[in-house]
Amino acid sequence: MLARWIRFGPAAQREFDAAYTALAHLQPASAAPILLWSEEAARYPFALIAPRRLAPGREARWLSWGLAAAVATYRQFDVPAYLDGEIYLHGRDIAQSRVSVLGECVVIASSFLMRFPGNCVATPSRELEEAFRLRLEAQHGWSFEFSWPSARENQLISARAVS
Repeated sequence: MLARWIRFGPAAQREFDAAYTALAHLQPASAAPILLWSEEAARYPFALIAPRRLAPGREARWLSWGLAAAVATYRQFDVPAYLDGEIYLHGRDIAQSRVSVLGECVVIASSFLMRFPGNCVATPSRELEEAFRLRLEAQHGWSFEFSWPSARENQLISARAVS
């Protein structure tokens, strides 16, 4: 299945939240999944926007379904993160993830640490992004194309950012 990968660029959390909310509300039930990727001061926020038809039947499984690839990505970088209803590292919640239903979509919003423990430099966005994309593709059987928001999506994202 073809999916969309949208680089939102650097944004404050409020702007990022408005962007994924706008995108999710515009997607029909037949839409392709979207991964919205951004950068913030100390994190790489992301939002998996998937039509409800693709999510597991039980809502209690949605967060794990949406975050498993993120945990696999951390482990690829030798960071012993684990999933216990949330992404943890050494007993500490490192992602503050959330699940919501917006329009026809399930949205799992979370983030990666920009600096991994024991590493003095920031993990390069492109390197982390590529590893995460490959993990998502392997888990879900999707094939991502890099995409831009449509004119209508951009219009709604801009409107939400202003309000």
